Amino acid sequence: MTFLKATLGASVLALIAATAQASEVKIAMNGVDDPETNAEAAFAHGFADALEGSEFDVSIFPSGTLGSEDERFDQVAQGLVEVNLATVSTTYGMSPLVKGVALPFFFADNEEFDAIINDTAILEEMNAPLVENGVRIVAFNYIGSSIGIHNAKKPIATVEDMSDLRFRALNKEQLAFQEALGATGTIVAWSEVANAIQTGVADGYFNAPNSAIRTGHTDFLTHFTPAGISPSTRVALISEDWYANLSDEEKAEIDAAIDAGIEANRAWVADWSVSVREKHEGLGVTYTELAEGEREKMADLSETVWESTMTAEDLAAWKDAKATVTE
Repeated sequence: MTFLKATLGASVLALIAATAQASEVKIAMNGVDDPETNAEAAFAHGFADALEGSEFDVSIFPSGTLGSEDERFDQVAQGLVEVNLATVSTTYGMSPLVKGVALPFFFADNEEFDAIINDTAILEEMNAPLVENGVRIVAFNYIGSSIGIHNAKKPIATVEDMSDLRFRALNKEQLAFQEALGATGTIVAWSEVANAIQTGVADGYFNAPNSAIRTGHTDFLTHFTPAGISPSTRVALISEDWYANLSDEEKAEIDAAIDAGIEANRAWVADWSVSVREKHEGLGVTYTELAEGEREKMADLSETVWESTMTAEDLAAWKDAKATVTE
């Protein structure tokens, strides 16, 4: 009887521990936990607020405290982190189709991108190889308005204006795009960007207009061109094993929290977009619009990048998805 009680007691403790673990939701991200300045933090808090009063206990781990982009991706795949707000490129190795998210000048605007993700099968196709490895894309966050051109040297209004500039590239795909536009590029980790620009290793970067404000880079990036290159996307990943083991009721709560996070993120971007130019100019940054016809010229040059960074089959899948929402 004593042995039975002990066994039952151990089982109860194990059940309690498992329940407590199941209710914990860790959100990892590389940005600061400030919903006022960080659009990903807006998603994180929208997600967390939606789960208040539920059995889930949400904790936010900002500023890379749970590791680098690659480390956090591995943690999600292993079920050690439930939600990870990550750079889109961390998924490329497992799902090359995701590269379509960053195709320059492929999407007319954020609304078209959202329609493709929400109203076609492309997200399911991107997820197919990821879920086999314990990861699922559940949303795309915007970190600001569409990507433009930041630089420390001069106004940019034409393709030719970039010919003597060297830009920081996020990855080889962005490097190929910069070279297609006639500029040069160099791959630099985000943590090294400020030093690279201040020491002349790079003259600027392609990013959302608010990125330089959020990071304090406006002290040396004194020019911005709103080129509308692509949506400024990052990705929200969840642990597939964790999610699969939730009850139907719990899954519904998590799904609703994801929707709330997306809504908070989009609201943040809509609010920020109204004032971002004024904020830039208040910090001494010169805004330069592209000259007539230059965006179309950039878009034409970009098509070679689409073909070099994606397989013909994957590019066709994106074109088919786009045609579905633009017909």
